[in-house]
Formats: sequence, structure tokens, C-alpha cells
Amino acid sequence: MMRNILFVLTIFMAVVVSGCFDDKGNYDYHEINELQVTGLPGEMQMKYRNVDTLRVTPGIEATADDGSMPDRYSFKWEAVSQPKVGDIQTTSYVIGEERDLNYFVELPDGEYDVNCLVKDTITRVTWKGSFKLKVTTQLNEGWLVLSDVNGYTRLDLISMSAKEDLVVRDLLRDAPQLKGPKRINTVFDMYYLQWGTDPRFYLITETTTATLDVDTYEWDDGNDIRYEMLEYPQNFVASNRTAGMGWELLISDKYVFGGTTFGQQVLFGVPINFIAGDDGNYFNVAPSVGVNTSYSAYNPNRILYDTSNRRFVMIANSMKNCTLMTAKESEFSWVTGKDFVYMANSRYDGGSVYAILQDVEAPNSRYLYVMKVSAYGGVTQTKFMKLDYPGIEKATCFAVHPSLPWLFYAVGNTVYHFDMEGHQAEPIHLDGETITMLKFNLFMGMYPNSTMQEKLIVGSVKSGSGLNGIVRTYDIPTVFGDEFDAPSVHDGFGTPVDVTYREK
Repeated sequence: MMRNILFVLTIFMAVVVSGCFDDKGNYDYHEINELQVTGLPGEMQMKYRNVDTLRVTPGIEATADDGSMPDRYSFKWEAVSQPKVGDIQTTSYVIGEERDLNYFVELPDGEYDVNCLVKDTITRVTWKGSFKLKVTTQLNEGWLVLSDVNGYTRLDLISMSAKEDLVVRDLLRDAPQLKGPKRINTVFDMYYLQWGTDPRFYLITETTTATLDVDTYEWDDGNDIRYEMLEYPQNFVASNRTAGMGWELLISDKYVFGGTTFGQQVLFGVPINFIAGDDGNYFNVAPSVGVNTSYSAYNPNRILYDTSNRRFVMIANSMKNCTLMTAKESEFSWVTGKDFVYMANSRYDGGSVYAILQDVEAPNSRYLYVMKVSAYGGVTQTKFMKLDYPGIEKATCFAVHPSLPWLFYAVGNTVYHFDMEGHQAEPIHLDGETITMLKFNLFMGMYPNSTMQEKLIVGSVKSGSGLNGIVRTYDIPTVFGDEFDAPSVHDGFGTPVDVTYREK
């Protein structure tokens, strides 16, 4: 029996072994198509988020591809964040799905591994090539452009941190929608040893007043103006936030808050827009403050326009109330009886304040009031004149030269300007556009940039929908009446509302 079993097993093994040898060569083995992604940089750096475009053209080296299928490979580009110290998770962003990467950089600042993923649609195998990417946002210096897009706030930056001007778009894209952009104010720490340092930038809209983080432009509700106030009035809407050596002000049409600064930031308390001895009778005010803008002007006279009683008034040195004007009325009455139109400061003649008011009974008549305000006290009336210039009764935009007695105004698509002697210069025409703002940017630091602050900023908008806003900066000639050089021009904004220089 055992012999028979062994015989059967011997025959079975022989058949199996024979089958194995007979099967030799029946399998058709092929080498897989192996890919190598070439042409990628070792490392790249994008200095301007929301400005720069990342462009990479990869090469594909294949071991078994005769090139007969041009669409054989599919592509996906992904940027994977490198975890920071203490982080565990990474974040992956798909930044392209075409062979050539052409990506407008919107990644958050940080370091990334960029992977080029190439899938062979025949073998269904995915191959990878990688390089390092660093994204930073250099926003140290340039023009902050505040504009209106369908009633909402937009903020862009004409960055001057590089050799060529670049526009960094929509800095507040991650912020809540803010209605009614009004202005950007710069407030310096004007304490004794810190004159003109550490500027704070305030964004003022119809619904919000808040400091801007000008390093990252990340929105933080903790920067709201209410956290600089002891009490926050209901429906409070600021119109101005300004400061000088030894003082700070927060203004709305119904409230003026003030305080003195002695090495610390002001915490605003009770309103001060009333005349001493007349407590409780608060008056409304215009948004402007007439003051000497020299960095060394310690606690100078600050002039407001009382729109309730149509008169100029002055904030007391104590910053606890206002007082009536006491300077000699050599040119005009401090009680004007006229409506407020515009007021601005200049460094001409040691410190000048220019105000334009409109006759209540003759709405087409506007008048210029000029005052000299010294750095250490004292106000002197220097000029009063009726403004008989083309279309000035319709003007909505004005600007005062920072160091010369020249005024500019805009009507429709035309910028006019004149001097204190009544001379008019050749106007600037911007065909097919409507001018929405004029401005000179006064620098308040210890070492003001005289070149930059003497540039006339003209904001305009073309007709039609979309981002049709334009910002021009003109170098103003030093001789009145000389031709203007061609301006620097940047476009792609909303309707320009305000432009402020973001200093380093």
C-alpha cells in the first residue's frame, strides 16, 4: 500500500515540475513607463503676495513613451505648508491643474513644498517632482489707496519697497465688509523722545473706525476704536483721528474727544465740544482740525469749525473744553455765519490754515479764510477773499500745497489751481474721467519726506462698471504757472476716496 502511494506522489511531482518547465516563456513582461519631472527650480521666493505670479514649466522624461499620445499625462500642482514649530498638521493648496504652472500668488505668508504631480493615464501611476517655495509680503512703504466698490471699502497698496512700483491688491479681502469708506488717518507717537515714530493707521468708514495692522493687514476686532474710549456713544461714527506733540483727538460730527499725551496713549473720556462756562450745550463740528503741523509744535492752538453756530472755535490747552477765538479780527469775523466746505493745514509761512466756507444766502458764493498758527501759540488772520474762479461753487475736491500758498480744486474732469494773489495756472484735464479726490500727504514725523509730501495726488474714475479707479501723482513745479511733468499712473482701483503714504 505504502509503495503505491509513493508511486502516485512521484508521478504527481513529475507532472508539476514538467508543467513548470513547459510554462517557461508564456508570460509577457514589460518595463513600466517611468517618469522623471525635470526643469523645476530648487527653491523660489515670492516677495509680494497678491502681486507676483509663480510660473514654472516642467520637463517630462519618460522611459517608455513614443510620444503618440500628447494627452497621456494629467497634471496637478499642490503647495503643502511646512509646519511651524509646535504645529502638527500641514495644509495643502491646489494651485494649478495644467502642465505649465501660472499661479497668481494668494498663499498665506510661509514656507511650502510645491509638488508637481504627473499621472500616467495608461499605467495609472503618479510621479512627483518638488521644489521649495517661500511666500512673503513686503509692505514696508507705499501709497495706501482707499476706494469705494459698490458702497463697500477696498484697500490697495502701491508698494514702493522694490525698484519698480507694484500694486498689492485688496489687502482687506479677509476682513468683514465695511460700508462707506471715508478716510485713512495717520497718528504718530509724538512723545518727547519718540517724536514722529511708530505711526498708527486708522481706517474710518461709515460703520467702523479701527487701527490697521500694516504689517499683515489681518483684521482684528480688538483694534476697534471703542477700545480706546471709556464710553462708546451709540451709533458713533468718527470723521477724524489725529494727533500732535502732546495731544490726540477723536472727532465725529457730534462729538470731540481729546487728551494730552505724556508717554502714554490717550484713553478718550467725555466730549469736549462745548464752550467753557456753557457746559451741556454741545455743538456739532466739521471733520477738520486747523493746527500747526510742525513735529515740534508742542500743544499748539487747535482750531475747529462749529457747524451749529457757524463760527471758528479753539480747543483749550487743557483738552477739557473749547473756547471762543480771542485773536484780533483783522481780516474777518470769527463768527462767519457761513457753511463749512473745506479746511486744511500747510507749513507755509511757519504754519497756515486754509478754510473755504459757503454763503448761506448765496450758495454760489464761496470764501477763503487764511490764518497763521504758530508752533507755540498764537493765531493771526492773514487773508480773506471771495473765490471767483471757474466752477469753484461746484467743486467737491480741494487740496492745499504743503509749503507754498497755492490751492487746488476739481470740477468734473478738471483740476484748477490758483495762488493767494489771484493768479490762475493752466488746468489739468482728464478726458473721460471724473475726479473724486485731491490731496497732498503731509508727513508728520521728525524727518518729513519733503519730496513725497509735495506730490499732488489725483484720484479719478472712468465711466462704466468694474474697477475703473485711477490714482495719479504729480510732481508740482516750484514756479507757479510752469508746466506739470507727466504723472505716475496706477489703475485698477475702486472709486478713489483717500490716499495716504504708508511710511516705514
